[in-house]
Amino acid sequence: MARSGAIALIRQFCLECQGASSRSVRSCPDAQCPLWAWRLAALPGEAPPVLEAGDAARAALRAVRRQCMNCAGNRREVRACPARESCPLWRCRFGVRPQTYKAVRRRFFAPKALRLF
Repeated sequence: MARSGAIALIRQFCLECQGASSRSVRSCPDAQCPLWAWRLAALPGEAPPVLEAGDAARAALRAVRRQCMNCAGNRREVRACPARESCPLWRCRFGVRPQTYKAVRRRFFAPKALRLF
């Protein structure tokens, strides 16, 4: 069973980081990387670090967020990240699913009802 979402994006990121070598991803020595525990979770037969499905997806998104913070340095830089085309994690850089982010953004910027007192 292939996984999708943040877990699949993490796998893709790790493959790019290790020069498209699955063997290098499997033997990656960088245990300090926020994505290290997730590097094999997208493979059939491999379990994600968190056993419950909902928790695993949420924890994977948090790991992506930590990686983006490490890469960019701060929240403002993560928000302004120019790596849209080159980074597989870019869509999940806020630590939420892209659909969730779009819905929150729509609500935040939606016209507000005028209240007269």
